[in-house]
Amino acid sequence: MAKKKMEIIGERAAAVGYRRISKRNKIVARIDREDWLQHMAEHFELGLMELVAAMNEKTGFYEDYYRRNLSKDRQEVSLITSRTVPSSFEDPTGYVPKD
Repeated sequence: MAKKKMEIIGERAAAVGYRRISKRNKIVARIDREDWLQHMAEHFELGLMELVAAMNEKTGFYEDYYRRNLSKDRQEVSLITSRTVPSSFEDPTGYVPKD
């Protein structure tokens, strides 16, 4: 069975770091800054090493937090596309450059 266009779009979005942050509203987001770790450390008023240590204890938590709360790269997509993109919950995918 041939893949639908919206499924292909979802797979491509996932490949560049997009993750689904809202199933109901069909919103995907990605970590949009190369220096996102430093930005998160400043946001939480932590040193960079403290943040990295905290990230090791809670795999995927900080990445998910960034996508849901700090990312400016958000897209509303179709229902099929949103189902194709993996959930952001506990996903440790960090910054992925767009080509």
